[in-house]
Amino acid sequence: MKICVASSRQSTLALWGRLLPASAAIWFVNGGSRSVQADVLMMSGVWAFDRYGGRPGREAAQILPNTRGDGLPEWIVVPPFRPVVERDGEFVTREDFAEVSPAHYAVLRSLQAVREEFGDSVTVVLDLSLLGMDDPNDESTPASVAQAIQEFLAG
Repeated sequence: MKICVASSRQSTLALWGRLLPASAAIWFVNGGSRSVQADVLMMSGVWAFDRYGGRPGREAAQILPNTRGDGLPEWIVVPPFRPVVERDGEFVTREDFAEVSPAHYAVLRSLQAVREEFGDSVTVVLDLSLLGMDDPNDESTPASVAQAIQEFLAG
């Protein structure tokens, strides 16, 4: 599987490039996801559900077909949230996932879902602006995603 990290902010790409593992499977594109030839686009549900269908889900990534002809990849994967439980009328992250970063969980589970659905011969774009991860001052998110990608590529 090839993974493309796309952002229109060069400063964000520089940060991610420094923190993500050096790998032939990962490359960086200065620009939006429309400028990349890919099979799958990882996109937050905030942007995806109105355009491509689906609805918020907790523990599983959703793979949605893109039939809109909008220049984006044929498939959209919407990352899941960490699992929750109801405690005293409130929903809280399950204890066994409390120490797992939301970004780590979302990216790892999404990449695993793409592999299960399409195998390893696809290209996936992580469009940082469409994932809400395009902050050049946030080191924790790319560090968490780096761990998720390393874990995914090792498995």
